[in-house]
Amino acid sequence: MSNIKKGKFIYKNEDSMKKMHEFYDKTLASLDVPYSEDYFDTSFGRTHCLLVGDPKKPRICTIHGGNGITTLNLKLFLPLLEEYCIIAPDVIGMPGKSDPYRNISSKRDEYGQWIKEVLDHYKEDRISFVVSSYSSAMFLSFAEMYPENVRSALLLVPSGIAHGSVLPMMGKMVVPFMKYYFSPSVKTLDAVIESMGGKGDPVWREFFDIMMSSYKMEMRPPREYKKREMISFKAPLLIIASEKDIFFPAGRVFRRAREIFAGPITTIEIESKHLPSDKTMADVCKRTIEFLKNS
Repeated sequence: MSNIKKGKFIYKNEDSMKKMHEFYDKTLASLDVPYSEDYFDTSFGRTHCLLVGDPKKPRICTIHGGNGITTLNLKLFLPLLEEYCIIAPDVIGMPGKSDPYRNISSKRDEYGQWIKEVLDHYKEDRISFVVSSYSSAMFLSFAEMYPENVRSALLLVPSGIAHGSVLPMMGKMVVPFMKYYFSPSVKTLDAVIESMGGKGDPVWREFFDIMMSSYKMEMRPPREYKKREMISFKAPLLIIASEKDIFFPAGRVFRRAREIFAGPITTIEIESKHLPSDKTMADVCKRTIEFLKNS
């Protein structure tokens, strides 16, 4: 769609984008799973999307978190491929292979429209979602606009409901991110990984290094949804969060979720930072499969 106004280019330069694409290809290959990929136009730009796993299995949709990448999101949710085929789009204006321009606005609720166009491409009119962090708010934009199109959803360490205290987030995350962008150092990278989680995982470490040194991060937080906006949305939700998550602590998230959602909610608290370990994710995926089958 040539009439799309190009937003901000999200990388330092073309080389930075190439480096991110190489990381994408390498980590996708390392997952060692069957997939097909597709490029298609949407109202916000060209979207790249993976269809992962056995195409004969029922489909679910996952979307990577803010400033995240599809391949590492799939790494978290790999056990779900035992039961499901996963639709996994790269968010426009974030790391990945969709258009590298910031064309979608969280404030204007445009993520819901973009997700609808992705699902229309795959001819899915009612589907379950598996989302985490920033992509939870993207999903809630869709749930507000198209409540009847959601079968059920897992929201893991979710945005869009309630957030943690702003000052710790600024001190532990935003400031180190900015410092690293202009002057990368091992010490600053360690500080970010310590706050986020993913310590000891060389793949996440490599991603944070590329993302923080080469890519212009989306620093605007996703908006939080109100009860009146969610009034028509009644699909079952499984909400999994941790009190140790500096972004979206479990206590605040669970409390407000019960205020804003009209449908059935199951809440589970995990012992984790914002990025859960492989061991924690194995349990999350097990519980998610049970939940999706029963809802």
